[in-house]
Amino acid sequence: MTRSFYIYFKEIFHKPTKQEWDILKLAEPRFDKEYTYSVFLTHFIVYSLLFVPPFAEIRMEILPYLLGVTILRFVLLLQFYTKSISIEKVIYFSGFVSDGLIYLVFLKGIETFPTLSHFYLLNSYLMSFIIPILLYSTRLNPWGCILSAIYFTGFHLSYIFLLPIEIAERSSYFSQYFLLLVYWGSALLGVIFVYNKRKDTTDMYSLSEEKRFMLQELELAKRVQDALFPGNIKIPNLTFTFYRKSPNVIGGDFFDFVQLREGNVGVFLTDVAGHGISSAMVASIMKVLVSTIPYRFKTAPARLMDYLDDRLANDLNKYHASAIYLFFDFIEKKLTIGNAGHPYLILAKKGEDFQELETQGAILGFNIKVPPISEKILPITKGDRFFIYTDGLIESMDHNGNCLGTEGLLALLNRHRNSENVKELENNLLYELKTKFGLDTFSDDTMFLILEVEE
Repeated sequence: MTRSFYIYFKEIFHKPTKQEWDILKLAEPRFDKEYTYSVFLTHFIVYSLLFVPPFAEIRMEILPYLLGVTILRFVLLLQFYTKSISIEKVIYFSGFVSDGLIYLVFLKGIETFPTLSHFYLLNSYLMSFIIPILLYSTRLNPWGCILSAIYFTGFHLSYIFLLPIEIAERSSYFSQYFLLLVYWGSALLGVIFVYNKRKDTTDMYSLSEEKRFMLQELELAKRVQDALFPGNIKIPNLTFTFYRKSPNVIGGDFFDFVQLREGNVGVFLTDVAGHGISSAMVASIMKVLVSTIPYRFKTAPARLMDYLDDRLANDLNKYHASAIYLFFDFIEKKLTIGNAGHPYLILAKKGEDFQELETQGAILGFNIKVPPISEKILPITKGDRFFIYTDGLIESMDHNGNCLGTEGLLALLNRHRNSENVKELENNLLYELKTKFGLDTFSDDTMFLILEVEE
């Protein structure tokens, strides 16, 4: 425990570095403003002396002194905004003269009512002077607390020296001088507060700078990730639209088109486990892997998933992902589907309802089985629509704690299956998700892609 106290005081009383001094200089005006407002508001407490004994009997005599305190504190308040004189000088001058005026009020009181009971009563009132001493601790300069203790010591010694003889002789030295211990104890406590505030200020500034730097890095990472997504491109024989949203700046949901010979195309969508930077990086790596694997893998979902499974398990063994790959063969008018632990493909043959297509496949990154998926093939015709998505869409909760779920998604799609095109379908889905389900934001990375066969 002693060592803990030693470490604590060593940390707060260490000599600030040049960078910390610069930070303190930047923060100083804000804390000076805090002190100025605080001391202006709290000085009105002195007017309570007009209503307590023995001052209630001489209120008209002490009122000018109290008004003088108000004028000085008001000048300090104005000076903070005009700054025609160094604010630090005004703070110390205002404090010295104001507190001196209040001590004169107490001297007036003991001279007017020189009794021992009044002496002890005034001593209890004088305890309240720890307030102006501690108020200096709202600033970043520890000397304020020390200087206030020095001039309060001078005021109090003068007060004791001018005590009526009968009180000086009948009261103990402890009762006369113990307030000096109170003032210096308050000053010491105030100094500790100031140094602790200095440390907190520099720490908070450093943290805010680190956060700002991280946000800049995240914004850069977002721009890089956005550049990896397909832009406004034309895919032969397909129209498409997509939506993506992440509760973080970047996420692990990703899709890409793999354009092949004879106008055929592959569509790859993945959901990397986790959130944030690491999952986004893995998703970007998977894009590179899909783009650079041999051509024969791009036309065979099972072989493509087997390759990704192996790379995730061996090269990135802390990560796993679900994925779905659609290979559109427009020569033979067929679609080959490979699903590795991903939500099922939802499709609607032209003029029909949307429905799920069940497929078998293991999540990537664990080498659970080889190959990790079983392909499924189905014919395609013009007007067929396909909906692939990540599970953030169906797992996010509305205001009542209910998830949309697969059944809710299917019902939603079928309510709008007669939308004229995929963009209109997307807009209808998003509008209803927001207005009916309250899902304008999602708790997890969310993405969906709507495709329609044109040929």
